[in-house]
Amino acid sequence: MLAPAVPAATCVTPGSWLEPGQGETESATLMRRMSRQSVVLLGETHDSAAHHDWQLDTLRALHALRPRLVIGLEMLPRSAQPVLDAWVRGELSEAALFERTDWKRVWGMPPELYAGIFRFARDKAVPLRALNIDRKVVREVSRLGLAGVPAASREGVGTPAGAQPPYRDWLRQIWSDHMPAGKAMPDDAFGRFLDGQLLWDRAMAEALAGAVREQPDALVVGLMGSGHVIHGYGVEHQLRDLGVPDVGSLLPWDADGDCADLVAGVADAVFGIMPPARGAQP
Repeated sequence: MLAPAVPAATCVTPGSWLEPGQGETESATLMRRMSRQSVVLLGETHDSAAHHDWQLDTLRALHALRPRLVIGLEMLPRSAQPVLDAWVRGELSEAALFERTDWKRVWGMPPELYAGIFRFARDKAVPLRALNIDRKVVREVSRLGLAGVPAASREGVGTPAGAQPPYRDWLRQIWSDHMPAGKAMPDDAFGRFLDGQLLWDRAMAEALAGAVREQPDALVVGLMGSGHVIHGYGVEHQLRDLGVPDVGSLLPWDADGDCADLVAGVADAVFGIMPPARGAQP
């Protein structure tokens, strides 16, 4: 196999940790600091095998320091919780796990991307927590706004804390990029979209905060898309509103990532991801 091609402009050395705004840091020092948090958020790009390998390595490092661990998963809605419990108890095959969680419908990513994390949880008897709600609830709020969907129809999720202005601006750009060119949109359309995103963040934050309350001596680690993690705008903001102040955030950083985005506050630390080997299949 050919060696990986590292772009000349790589801003995080592959295989190393960097604290944005400060410089490289030792893995052991960083992991000790993260292990003292109540919650640690690990970002991901969902279809990246390298990101999930990094998550698994980080989970192993944190577990070695703090064996009482809970792993929260954006990938699955609360309705999958009994299946996750049965998996950790060793009562299900891997095929049954993905079948009974309706993985293909609710998440859609290849299950092998996440299989190592599931196996680790069962091997170490680490509880798994489903963080999400049914996507149709988020879609309904995005369509009607939070006020248009009764609290009783939100799977128990409360009213989110308001968006910080930079998060609002960032989401507005994403929303605009997905709108058809030249098509006029109602003035309140973005507001409804924002409501849906905030509910999504709040749902995951409430599930993580619930795990902290139930197991105060455990470290709760949430796995989720990096967009919910960056700058603390998403899930971390909601966690702090829920009274969980000790939150760490870690992100994978691809070799071709934009160095202009690597600013202080984007996360507590980022890890340089090794680029694919030249000639390897995507």
